[in-house]
Amino acid sequence: MKIIPVFLPYAGCKKRCVFCDQVKATGQEKVPSLDDIARLIEEYSKTSEEYEVGFYGGTFTGLSEQKMEEYLSFVRKFSVVRSIRVSTRPDEVTKEKLEILKRYDVETIEVGVQSFSDEVLKASKRGYTSDEVERACKLIKKMGFRLSVHLMVGLPKSDRKDEILSALRTIECGADLVRIHPTLVFEGTELHRMMETFQYSPLDLEEAIDICSDLVCILEGWGVRVIRIGYHVPVELRRYVVAGPLDPALGDKVRKTVMKKVIKRLRPTRVVAPKNYLVWFESEEVKVGDEFLFDELAYTDALFLVGKEVIEGCLNGSL
Repeated sequence: MKIIPVFLPYAGCKKRCVFCDQVKATGQEKVPSLDDIARLIEEYSKTSEEYEVGFYGGTFTGLSEQKMEEYLSFVRKFSVVRSIRVSTRPDEVTKEKLEILKRYDVETIEVGVQSFSDEVLKASKRGYTSDEVERACKLIKKMGFRLSVHLMVGLPKSDRKDEILSALRTIECGADLVRIHPTLVFEGTELHRMMETFQYSPLDLEEAIDICSDLVCILEGWGVRVIRIGYHVPVELRRYVVAGPLDPALGDKVRKTVMKKVIKRLRPTRVVAPKNYLVWFESEEVKVGDEFLFDELAYTDALFLVGKEVIEGCLNGSL
């Protein structure tokens, strides 16, 4: 189902993280009015009959209960809106707030976890601990929501081991979906100042592709679907990105690298793949077929093997 994105820049946010500039990232300076949201839904409804409204950009459960209910009850009035998803922070997740979301048929909650490393969270000024993340994620699952976790790679104080451990704890928390965002440095942010004073070094594109492909192998090998790789920055706003692995084709490049790692690990004599997978291959050995096979090994099983190898290599055989 397609999503109608409703951006609420900084709405409900009580803290400012070192990497955040929602205005420069989205180009939207103001929180939309209900009339603005209505116009947006009506415009989308011209091209499809069913949509999911996604409230992004702020901390939805950080809003007052009255404001949450105002937004939720309003969008439910439209016949094209079949479901709702909201984004929030771990420290703004409570049983009482989730009960409100449940009452208005919210199906998916996207949690900006970013990392499970306490050192990384502190350096990024996220304002919560990994234990709070785990509590929030498990509560969301317990109450019957679909859980989507946002992970960021390349944050201050983070390294490959932190990224791998974050992926593992994401699986343990029962995530259904994951978005992976390599860290971008926006002009004027605290992270920009940290970089200028040599307190922070951003990932380059090659590093980001390599790390993200490892995370895809681990997450999807354990049955967690990665729904987005990379942060979309509109063309007219890319001038504000002063450093970091900004690439509109990052997702496809990561998927191609995943395939290379799988083929290298399995060394198949023949690959049979459906057409929609071919964009991720560069090998002339690929043949179009009805199934995706590596010598009769299912794709997710292949990812599991590669992910397991990544984990063992990273953690020196401790897992």
